[in-house]
Amino acid sequence: MEKQKTLSALVESASGAMERLNYHPLTIQNFRLDCRRFATFVHSTTGEDIFTEELGAKYLKEVFNFPSDEWVGTLPSRISDPVRCIRKLGEYSAYGAFVNPRKPRLKTAQDWTERDRTVLTAYLNAVQTADNSEATKQLRTHHIELFYEFLGLRGINGVAEMSAQIISDYALSLQGGSLVYAKHRLSTLRYYFRFLHKNGYCEKDWSHCVPKVIAPQNLNVPTLWTSDEVEQVLKSIDRGSPAGKRDYAIVLLVSQLGLRIADVANLKLDNLKWERKDIVLSQHKNRKETAYPLLGDTGWAIIDYIRYARPETSEPFVFITCNAPYTKLQRASVGDILARRMRRCGIKNKKPGTVSGMHSLRHALARRLLEQGTSLSDVASIMGHTNYSSTFPYLKVDIDGLRECALSLEGVDENA
Repeated sequence: MEKQKTLSALVESASGAMERLNYHPLTIQNFRLDCRRFATFVHSTTGEDIFTEELGAKYLKEVFNFPSDEWVGTLPSRISDPVRCIRKLGEYSAYGAFVNPRKPRLKTAQDWTERDRTVLTAYLNAVQTADNSEATKQLRTHHIELFYEFLGLRGINGVAEMSAQIISDYALSLQGGSLVYAKHRLSTLRYYFRFLHKNGYCEKDWSHCVPKVIAPQNLNVPTLWTSDEVEQVLKSIDRGSPAGKRDYAIVLLVSQLGLRIADVANLKLDNLKWERKDIVLSQHKNRKETAYPLLGDTGWAIIDYIRYARPETSEPFVFITCNAPYTKLQRASVGDILARRMRRCGIKNKKPGTVSGMHSLRHALARRLLEQGTSLSDVASIMGHTNYSSTFPYLKVDIDGLRECALSLEGVDENA
């Protein structure tokens, strides 16, 4: 793709893209201010109006001492804003688009592109009628939305202007992120191009030009939480505040019952069957109705939150935002709770390659169950899996159990 020839031209193009993406005017204003400071540094250093990744790294290091071991955790705005500025300039210079544009998600196909309206409507109808879970349908729709956002930033009106170079640039824009996420987005794009060609919307089958990403299954090992560490996180939560009461109940739900964050976010007051001491809900992932026991600690934590911390609202959901307007707590916010609480009590990731998100507490629960001798079928039922194969990833956290399965070299030699 064509590269920006000057830094000033790159700044203008990136600012224009932010305006089209409906960034807040103040955000764009601050971005331009950071760009002017960077341009001053570049001119004093090189005497030219150019941009390179190397100059950006040099600017951050010499002016802000970034990266540095001094900066741990959340960066102050005087550091994070210039870092974000250089990152956005780098993304737009390399790909002609932002890798993760922050803007309200577009809801209808008509908003994505005018020229491909008929094509998109047919594709979305096919996705909605396919034999897939609702989560898969929503994900594929979202992936196509992101692809058309990329095309819009490149000034491309639809698939009639498609080329192998555009597909390559889109794939390159995904690098640096999660391999699994890139794999799914490109897989959706491949499926979309096959649909277009098969149904006569596109003469050429562009699916062959979409690169394949090899992402090993179960790439990251979940953090091996001990019971003491989970207890440490729970004790660090200030249960005297509304947010503390809410977060305490959520961490208990995930660590003691193994609920997924989507199920926590979607939990409704009607799902709480107090007379039976159960939580009955339809799981977001597989739509399977499941009953969970309302354990003592978890039940009292939910009661404490509803009675003394939950805002007065007509929302049917249990967990609500702490600030007005009071709305349902979103999945992303539920997922952020554990990371925020870990920082406050000083718990860090064990080592590179481990993940410590809220989902890792489900792994911790599965590990405790396996250590207690619970059968794999029972663990699958507790975790809400429809088949045993979905439970296999949890075996990798049971290190002691795996050691018991190992054969000694002596035994192998005797049977060779």
